[in-house]
Amino acid sequence: MSSRASSGPTPASTLSSPTDVRVQLEGAWEVLEQAHAHKAALLKRLDSFRWRKHLQRDPELLRRVRELEAPLARALERVENRLRQESWPDSHPLHRLTRQLRGLEAPLERRVRQRLAFWEPEGAWSFAEGLTRMEARARDSDLQVPGEPEPVLLTGGVDYTAGNLLAFLAISFWGLPASRLGLDRIETMVSGACMILGIPVLVGFLRRRARFWLTPRRLVWRTSRGQVKELALDSLRYATTNPLLAKNGLVVRREGGPRALVAGMDKLQALTAVLALRELPSLALREQALSAPTYPLAMFPALRGEKTGWLKRLHSGVLVMRPGQLVFLEDRHLWNIMRVLFRESPDDLYGLTLSMLLEQLQLLPEAEFDRCLERLTPTGSGYRWSFSEVTHGLTADDKYRVVLPDGAELTGLPDATQQAALSRVLQLGRART
Repeated sequence: MSSRASSGPTPASTLSSPTDVRVQLEGAWEVLEQAHAHKAALLKRLDSFRWRKHLQRDPELLRRVRELEAPLARALERVENRLRQESWPDSHPLHRLTRQLRGLEAPLERRVRQRLAFWEPEGAWSFAEGLTRMEARARDSDLQVPGEPEPVLLTGGVDYTAGNLLAFLAISFWGLPASRLGLDRIETMVSGACMILGIPVLVGFLRRRARFWLTPRRLVWRTSRGQVKELALDSLRYATTNPLLAKNGLVVRREGGPRALVAGMDKLQALTAVLALRELPSLALREQALSAPTYPLAMFPALRGEKTGWLKRLHSGVLVMRPGQLVFLEDRHLWNIMRVLFRESPDDLYGLTLSMLLEQLQLLPEAEFDRCLERLTPTGSGYRWSFSEVTHGLTADDKYRVVLPDGAELTGLPDATQQAALSRVLQLGRART
């Protein structure tokens, strides 16, 4: 009987104490505990909807997990060999710890890949490489909204349409709940008016941080939660309106990356039009437009007065100033301008304005931009004059006034930035005459 007992598994009473095992494993147990604590904390942060902010607050956690990968592999091998040799029961603390660590591996690797895809296309990198890439992104302070040095071509803020629609739906079905609550007619009307006024304000307040910025290099947007996201325009491969959100939602995707939704902001139709414009092969903005123009150029909105009998009509447009010459393009000729330049159907560019088109064209090289202007003026889509043909200059109220050869007038409205550009154009124009 005693021989049978001696040949079985080691009884729990004869096992070494946890303190003795820790000493015998020479630090391997401690490595497992550290790795489990760090990996569990990292997985919890990556599972949070504020995961990016958590990582930016403590990017050292990614480094600690990454640096423990090699010691962890050696410690796991040593501990698991010891567990097999000793035949310790499944309830032993080391058994539980190794199971917990093995159980963290797959979900943590999967979550690292998913979150890293927020910044870059998924690649064939190892778990340690993924941690390195994510740490660099977490420490990167460049992912911010555009500042002074970066020109903004188009921006949009909170769209209150969703709040108005929600208020309309709420008031449409408010009668039944109001009667169930025992409200009389006056109380129902007052509460309905409060919803009409309050719901859009509430929705706007909740989404007050939502905004997008389009620059020559990237599309940046900030969600209502304050997360800043971006897509480099040279990697943007897909942009379409969301069928469920109509004009209030835009789905974008980078090459090889996941889709992202830009929603709840105004001017998204205009953004869609500008992105579609950049894809026109005849414009080739994707390869060329990498920065704001460095050549002398001023562009600002203007009005052209035209007398018809006793009446005086005003036509809005954009005044384009180059050294020695000025060109006026009218808003009403936008689609003619599009056909002359690109021979594209305007249906694909709904929401585009003349100012948006010119802001894109100015990103082309100087010679290409001038060729575009030259193609427009002989077709009746634009008007061109040399400085010697007109009387022009800034007025006391900072408007730019141009008296044309036929006696008509152009009145421009340059802002502070364009006034500086205008001064440069005029100075160079005088130097050439």
